[in-house]
Amino acid sequence: MRALFIHIKRLFLLGTVTVLISSCAKPKTELILLGTVHQPIENFNADSLYNILVRISPDVILYEVDSSFFTDQFEFNTSWKSNEYKATSKYTDQNKVIIRPYDFTGRNEYRKAIGARPTDGLAKALLDSLYQTGLLNPADQLQYESYLQVNDTLNALAYYGAASFNNPATDSIAQSRQQLQYESLAKIMEQYPVFSDIHYQMENGDSISFLDGYKRAGEFWKMRNEAMSKHILHFVNTFPGKRILVLNGFFHRYYLNKLLLPVCNEHDFVIKNFDEY
Repeated sequence: MRALFIHIKRLFLLGTVTVLISSCAKPKTELILLGTVHQPIENFNADSLYNILVRISPDVILYEVDSSFFTDQFEFNTSWKSNEYKATSKYTDQNKVIIRPYDFTGRNEYRKAIGARPTDGLAKALLDSLYQTGLLNPADQLQYESYLQVNDTLNALAYYGAASFNNPATDSIAQSRQQLQYESLAKIMEQYPVFSDIHYQMENGDSISFLDGYKRAGEFWKMRNEAMSKHILHFVNTFPGKRILVLNGFFHRYYLNKLLLPVCNEHDFVIKNFDEY
């Protein structure tokens, strides 16, 4: 009987120690990749985003710009009319939260410097003109129409609210859309000499063909998402155990998930969706 009592006592003490260890364990870092739409539209505006911020109650908000948009004290040095700026500004007025930039440094200037912009838009406009006037061969016409259909489907989802563009199904459509834009359309352009023959003069005096500029835009899409994910991981390691909200235009969400999910265990964090709060 005494032996049984001692055994039960040991089990009780062991359970108590286990509970104490569990209660003292370091909380897991939570990363929420919140896809957004930058400008107000039906069913998603600054107020919609603000309400989501209140629900999540983040410790850290990562903002889709680079450090040039912040002071040395990480305060905004400019203002925008975007949903993110209005919602974040309202939230920080009422709550203590850390704001940090995480985008590719000097993204707009870099795109211009490598000739990716505005040639990407010019090349795409030229391709659309060839399509509209019936100058694409049947196979290329079908491929371009596939892009238009996926693009329209993805953009339409933005009008149904945050839940409609923060889910795996929409992420899959976004991935298809970006692959069609930067891979399939580039292959179509390669078949038509006009895209190699027409050049755009860059600010440094050099010129670049529409085709090469468009391809560089596709390369930059990969570079930018890789840089963003690298910066996000930096903040995951800087703020362990915190709830980190990443504001991102929802076309990026699939790519960030693809890059970050494989390293969750290595960096000790979990990725959660906004509707889990």
